[in-house]
Amino acid sequence: MNKVIVSTVDGFIIPCLPDMFSLYGIKNMGKALTQWQRDFEICYSIITPDKRKEFPSKFARFLGYTIYNAKRRADSPNDWKLAKAHYNHAQQIPFRIKKHIDEKVREHLSEEMVITPIGNDAVMHTHNTPTNMAQKYRKPIWGLTACDNLESTDKPTIMGNRQAYESTKEKYEKFAEDFLERIATLNDW
Repeated sequence: MNKVIVSTVDGFIIPCLPDMFSLYGIKNMGKALTQWQRDFEICYSIITPDKRKEFPSKFARFLGYTIYNAKRRADSPNDWKLAKAHYNHAQQIPFRIKKHIDEKVREHLSEEMVITPIGNDAVMHTHNTPTNMAQKYRKPIWGLTACDNLESTDKPTIMGNRQAYESTKEKYEKFAEDFLERIATLNDW
């Protein structure tokens, strides 16, 4: 199923937890992509020109990665304000991408886009409670403070953290803008 999906999309992102399993996942994804690209090119070369019209003319391209559910530590000396263990793993992600994701599927991106998470640190930190509340009320996180039907047990949590809830909108907008900028690189390639 993944092969069919990745073979028919224009681009893909790799979501990463800052842990060793994501680092292994990048390696495995790179190996799979390389094999799938070979398979795709072989199939594409043997089908008739009429059938080629039904296939994408290019293989899926890498649009970047995102780090999510990372533990924030406000007093951390690193740029992303991550707990040390998460920061150590997060710093390895660009190296793994450059090593394992074939340059052919990422050549349309600038070097900065390859090594920087989509939206930089915009959605990197854990949004555990806000996400659960957003799901419960079926509203975006930033819209919860204006929600009319908050249960009395949830109101102190949401309203007490009003600024944190409302600031998520800017973070998701930053992420979306960067993602759209990366999608635009597909047109130039």
